[in-house]
Amino acid sequence: MNNLELARKCLERIRDTAGRGASSWDPNVIGYALQELSQVLYERTGVQERVFEPVAPDEIYDLPALLEELDFVDSLSQSMASMTGFN
Repeated sequence: MNNLELARKCLERIRDTAGRGASSWDPNVIGYALQELSQVLYERTGVQERVFEPVAPDEIYDLPALLEELDFVDSLSQSMASMTGFN
């Protein structure tokens, strides 16, 4: 899988996890989605102040590892949502 495809997969995981949290009425699901996505993104940059700028997928460091982390967060989010009755 090339970096463009990996970047798309990462964005899909972020979308799915964020969407699950945003659509839920359960504060735990909402908090989980926000906290975990924030944590993954913070760990990637190591800085609290964010500077968002366009970057080509080929310039993003270690997309396979990022996708793996986002897959993990997404799967836990799915489990949490199913336990609370939200799918």
